[in-house]
Amino acid sequence: MSRRGQAFLVHVLSVFAMAHGLSYTHKGSIDVTVISKISQHPIKNVIPLFLTIQALTGSCACMVLSLTQDMFPSTRRYLYPLKRALSMVFLPMGFVISSVYWSLLIFAPSLILIPIEISSTSSSPVPGLMKLPLLTDLAMHLAPFLSLLADFVLFEPKFSSRQMAIAPIIIIAYAVVYAGALEYFAARNDFFLYPFLDASSLPTRLAIYVGTSCIGLGCLAFLNRLHSASR
Repeated sequence: MSRRGQAFLVHVLSVFAMAHGLSYTHKGSIDVTVISKISQHPIKNVIPLFLTIQALTGSCACMVLSLTQDMFPSTRRYLYPLKRALSMVFLPMGFVISSVYWSLLIFAPSLILIPIEISSTSSSPVPGLMKLPLLTDLAMHLAPFLSLLADFVLFEPKFSSRQMAIAPIIIIAYAVVYAGALEYFAARNDFFLYPFLDASSLPTRLAIYVGTSCIGLGCLAFLNRLHSASR
């Protein structure tokens, strides 16, 4: 298979996987009610605030742009700069999300999964945690990073020195705006979307925001260096 054919296949599979994750958020078929304060807010109204959904949407858009260029090469001059910008942001974000999510899911699920009440026909609702089907979980919390990683390593050049100089500004600005949105939401509603933030004091939350931003920047720098060393 030609290199172009390989890229097309990777991009198609990536879009398909992430579209599955996105479609799950719009099904409206989650037969649970989020307990306590979250029960006052329909889940679909707060879904865009989850970093997972932002990364899933941005990564899927990046792969759609790649797929469009595969099918219509003449669009590359218009779409490629946007695709590279999205990749610069969502590749490290995907790494942070996958690392944090799967680590907490394995070792401390109550700190990452939303508490819910599960409907029961034989008794009153019982407390539980909102668990996703495995394939959906993989599509939402692993596919975005793996898709962008495969695309970057196999088919893309490394980011230039100029692009790497701009990356910290973009990523830190995104982190500041997102952290501010989380804090504002919590101030208005008396709870955080993520249980591990609810369990953290302000200094701890600030350390989390700064630490995850640094991890994302470190991931991008490492992958870019590794990419150039492997060529």
